[in-house]
Amino acid sequence: MSVLNGQSLLASAMAGLTNTYSTLMSDKSSSGKGLTMDDLSNVSSQTMANLGYNSTFLQYLTTNFKSLDNDGDGQITGNDMNNLMSTMQSKGLTYSEIQTLCASGNADSSLLSTVLAYFNKIDENGDGRVTSEEITKFGMNSQMYEVEQKYKSFKASSTSLYYNDGVEDDTSSVLDSLQPNLGTNSTNS
Repeated sequence: MSVLNGQSLLASAMAGLTNTYSTLMSDKSSSGKGLTMDDLSNVSSQTMANLGYNSTFLQYLTTNFKSLDNDGDGQITGNDMNNLMSTMQSKGLTYSEIQTLCASGNADSSLLSTVLAYFNKIDENGDGRVTSEEITKFGMNSQMYEVEQKYKSFKASSTSLYYNDGVEDDTSSVLDSLQPNLGTNSTNS
């Protein structure tokens, strides 16, 4: 298992949401400082093309509209998005958020599948969210376990003291190549 980079998974989710929000804001039909439910429901085909026809992030904003609209003004504002990003950064992502926000983003598919497969083991504190730190720690622990298992049966008696990599088979020549001045008289007469 390679090192799991939890930060890249989180960054993928946040980048997708930020890009979607910015694209929708540039094309919104209503006046105001944020996106309304109407803006999210009536996205033009041109805006969808600008989003790369990826509606996953748009669906997330629509589905979670009420919880994202912190002040209840009927708009998802820049402040609401900043609060969402701060929450994701500090508290992590839920299983559902990872499935929704990372599966269609630029997240590494092997990282994504590993995090989803081991979600409950990665979530050390049992809060239903995984943070970047928890993902990275799980990856490091997994690597340590793999190394321990690989070398569990390692015995010092099965190693050679005189391993040489392409140098003559004579042991003294190996030592001489490592210490060329060893055994020679360094005084000039």
